[in-house]
Amino acid sequence: MIEMPEAVTLARQMDQTLTGKTIARFGRGSQTHKFLWLSRPDEEYETVQPGLTVTGASHFGRSIYLRLDGHMLWWSDAGGKLLYHPPGEKLPEKYHLGWEFSDGSFLTYALQMWGAVKLLDAGEFGERPNDETGIQPLSLEFTFERFDKMLEAYPEKTSKGIKGFLVATGYVTPDCINGLGNAILQDILFHARLDPRRKISAIRPHERRRLFEAINTTILKAVELGGRYDETDLFGRPGRYARLMDSKTAGSPCPVCHAPIEKISYLGGACYLCPECQA
Repeated sequence: MIEMPEAVTLARQMDQTLTGKTIARFGRGSQTHKFLWLSRPDEEYETVQPGLTVTGASHFGRSIYLRLDGHMLWWSDAGGKLLYHPPGEKLPEKYHLGWEFSDGSFLTYALQMWGAVKLLDAGEFGERPNDETGIQPLSLEFTFERFDKMLEAYPEKTSKGIKGFLVATGYVTPDCINGLGNAILQDILFHARLDPRRKISAIRPHERRRLFEAINTTILKAVELGGRYDETDLFGRPGRYARLMDSKTAGSPCPVCHAPIEKISYLGGACYLCPECQA
């Protein structure tokens, strides 16, 4: 799934590469996917987009926005690959959505897991879509004081572990963090020395500060390295951020204390942790 480091990377590249291009054609690709959602019938996508010129791209949290002459395409909760193809380049055999530009270049989207690509009119967005929620790491809004209040306001703080809050499981509101997914979360919690099952009520003030700092420093490093190693950018190149805690490191020695890294299942996904450092 695209998380904030990949959303930042892709949006920057789309802004640099696609701005000024005019859409000639939109259509479904060679594959279908039952968990790919469009916000309008296909025929509206096919008739509204041709003739629109890209005026820029941006991101917010895990979302990517492409602006099109008073319209917006919004990749929301997206997993998979967004790839740019110069004129004349052979397209991949399998993809789900495609945009051809008037200069012969192409943008393809191949979904993995689930995701939505929404087509919005001018009244449905400003700087971002009207119904986009949350606060993203590294932003001016995301201060420690605000983060501390968000933790206190979390309605399931005594029943769910800290993972539930950080990935907004069942809690997508203006006071959730937009940008974190289960993958980058593993390293954040390792740097914060917190078990994903720790209840918010049991996290002490100095640990909250450490968690806040771990969120920002981990996200910043992953952004600087172009995203995670198992995700690709707009040109198909993998990111350079290698996670410390993931399926490839399970069973390996912790980089700090050398205890074997453990895998657990929690809140609908795998978690990787050091049983000593994150006790």
